[in-house]
Amino acid sequence: ERITQTVEITKHVVDIEEKGVKLRLTIVDTPGFGDAVNNTECWKPVADYIDQQFEQYFRDESGLNRKNIQDNRVHCCIYFISPFGHG
Repeated sequence: ERITQTVEITKHVVDIEEKGVKLRLTIVDTPGFGDAVNNTECWKPVADYIDQQFEQYFRDESGLNRKNIQDNRVHCCIYFISPFGHG
């Protein structure tokens, strides 16, 4: 059975607390990213998502009510490469 490629961006939010320090970690998952034979512009949805998050933060920061701004910008990208590559 053939597995279909998915490049759907899903967002998972986890609240972590250790020794009184609170951290909200947002994990953005892109399953199937780059798995297709033709990877032309497969990076575009991820780059668009990063741009949207930055623009939203900039709009919130430029507004009048800046007290409760949520920072959803992407601060780090980790790309896992399959150990079972094509050579």
